[in-house]
Amino acid sequence: MEELEMVGRLGLAAFLGGMIGLEREMHSQSAGLRTHMVVAVGAALIMLVSIHVAQGSPGQGDPSRIAAQVVSGIGFLGAGAILRFGMSVKGLTTAACLWTAAGIGLAVGCGYIWGAVAATGFVLLAIFVFDRIERFFIVGKTTKRFTITAADTPGMMGKIEALMEKHRLLIRQVGLNKDLVEKKIQIAVTAVAPRDANMEDLSGEISSQAGVERLEID
Repeated sequence: MEELEMVGRLGLAAFLGGMIGLEREMHSQSAGLRTHMVVAVGAALIMLVSIHVAQGSPGQGDPSRIAAQVVSGIGFLGAGAILRFGMSVKGLTTAACLWTAAGIGLAVGCGYIWGAVAATGFVLLAIFVFDRIERFFIVGKTTKRFTITAADTPGMMGKIEALMEKHRLLIRQVGLNKDLVEKKIQIAVTAVAPRDANMEDLSGEISSQAGVERLEID
């Protein structure tokens, strides 16, 4: 295999992985553009190494043996992208994207270019286009963003999650910033609420919690 072709495959793997990572970056996920690019390039390189070893030892090397470890090894990155907030689990889509990016890298590395391009297209279709279609067809629900400033006390996040679940809100994303000087925290929660949810009662219950200083709902 010519060196230029190897470089081209690695570049294509970086591009295809980056396209998926860019969408994840737009959604402020922990594994974004750079992570997906690196995963795809790494998988492509491992596939190229596997082929090189097999070509160097005809009849003795098996290109699939080294590459097969990518499929199982990528799990540690996927596990790091999955987080649990109360009854909600976040990061499953990002973990799946990382796993698929590794598969795309392997496909590019072994020269299965059209399969890799088609897979990238279908992944982008699923996570970018169908995400909006899904949101369009979900009726009777609305997305709310809560910004809560409170004292940094144990169990504060759990209390807020419990109140939201009580009012049938589905938590989608949680952000947490700490002020170590004033010992305060700012919690940003994005949640899907039924249209009949009583937001006044919820805001009153959150505001009445000991330590809560300010609550904003958008």
